[in-house]
Amino acid sequence: MVSIFSPLKKNIKTILIIISLLVLEAYFTLQLPEYTSNIVDIGVANGNIAYIYSAGTTMMMLTILALITGILVSFFSCKFASEYSQTLRILIFSKVLKFSNHEFNNISKGTLITRTTTDVSYIQMILEWIFDVIILAPIMAIGGIIKTIQLGTNLYWIILIILIIIIFFMYLLLKKTIPYLVILDKMPDIKGMVREIITGMDVIKTFVREDYESKKFKEINDEYKEGRDSIRRYILFLNPLMTLHSSIMIVSILFFGSYQIESGTILTGDLIAFIQYATQIVSSILIIISFAKTFPDLVLPIKRVKQVLDTELSIVDGEIGTIDERKSTIEFKNVSFKYSKSEKDTLTNINFKLEPGKTVAIIGGIGSGKSTILNLIPRFQDPYAGEILINGENIKNLKLKTLRERISLSPQNPCIFKGTVKSNMTLSDPNASDEDIRYALEKANANFIGSLDDEVLIEGSNFSGGQKQCLSIARSILKDADFYLFDDSFSSFDLNTEKIIRNNLKELKDSSILIASQKISTIKDADEILVLDDGQIVDSGSHNKLVESCEIYREIVKSQSDTLNEGI
Repeated sequence: MVSIFSPLKKNIKTILIIISLLVLEAYFTLQLPEYTSNIVDIGVANGNIAYIYSAGTTMMMLTILALITGILVSFFSCKFASEYSQTLRILIFSKVLKFSNHEFNNISKGTLITRTTTDVSYIQMILEWIFDVIILAPIMAIGGIIKTIQLGTNLYWIILIILIIIIFFMYLLLKKTIPYLVILDKMPDIKGMVREIITGMDVIKTFVREDYESKKFKEINDEYKEGRDSIRRYILFLNPLMTLHSSIMIVSILFFGSYQIESGTILTGDLIAFIQYATQIVSSILIIISFAKTFPDLVLPIKRVKQVLDTELSIVDGEIGTIDERKSTIEFKNVSFKYSKSEKDTLTNINFKLEPGKTVAIIGGIGSGKSTILNLIPRFQDPYAGEILINGENIKNLKLKTLRERISLSPQNPCIFKGTVKSNMTLSDPNASDEDIRYALEKANANFIGSLDDEVLIEGSNFSGGQKQCLSIARSILKDADFYLFDDSFSSFDLNTEKIIRNNLKELKDSSILIASQKISTIKDADEILVLDDGQIVDSGSHNKLVESCEIYREIVKSQSDTLNEGI
């Protein structure tokens, strides 16, 4: 199973190199106080200038070696963190590509952008710091303790008391700050609200709701600020406290050490070395504490990324990788579906068949389940009851790639990507020739396209809604598929454009066409029309039959009679 630790496996060698270099850096650094002690006790005490020069030269060499190893540690740490974040982003992106609508209902698409970019970048930054600094701190602390014991003085009890006090305050810090982590998790809510306000700016201005939205944003923003300020207050309190502890420790060592020097228990150089080691130990603890300051900010990105990677997929591959028959049949048998957070069925006991060369249309009011039926065919979501069959085989038994290769979909909200017209068209068929693309554009009445190399901006913002629907339909019919699904894809068209495209779709005579729409003009010529009401098929048949037999359909026709007559 993929986890947040998975990228570590391929970087084990780099991690071992970094740790080895950190041990060397700590070793070189910890030798310096020992030479300082010898310079004072041997060189200065005896006036031995040659020894002072020799020891000083050795200290310079140790400093240079520590510097080189430090540079190497920084290099490998950056390399490791960069490769880790790169792999982690790929893992997240690969997992998200497998998400069904069910997973997107639990983790919003907006927060997935934050988790893949901002959160991973923050984890990368912390990893660099951990391998460059944080791991070195305990190595230095342990090495410093060993060195103080080797000096033969009993002053290390002072360090022990200071460390116990520091650990106690760290415990109090964590105890106070952890409850506020829940508040810090509101950042995705803030980003989501900002995105929602920006997207709906026209509506907000139209209804003069700027003050209301500002107040709502201020409330959640103030709550987030108060939580962060509470954490910072506790954390920043540690800085002067730790400085005070360091000062008390040094004064105590000097005070008690002076008596030992006077009694001849230790030498002056040893006391100086002891102070240096003690300072390194406490400094290492302070580095660890400074890392604790970032702990609340680190927990949330890890938690959010982990949630994505740990999400159990509701749509999984089947075992069958091929479908023998070229043109196939889809059959819905007693299919029922409801969304995970809904108590009521969206679809109930749906039965119909989609055969080669036939056009089936679905009509019904908003929320009747038209789009849901289309989403079930490529398995964007699965029914909880009944089954969907291709040539008698349950689609859950097919590999997703095998299933979706037979399907071409033009979604309700046309998705147009940044690039060119050609790059958007070849999404459905990478091997399509320019001639094939122009033919598909012609059939979709996309006569506004001058060249296949015409630029397409992000989300197709340089095209109108109707033009984007034309491009979406062209992309759909470019693909050689068994099933063509059109999810309210004609809603933005005028009657003339719609009629032209409907007539052109008749050329897909060897394939099955399923159209969901609220417009009678779009579906009246279908071989079979399914009338949906409250998630159930209340009647089915041709247009003329339904006008006579179905009250709901008759009401829809009546409400659109003027438009329908114009379209005819």
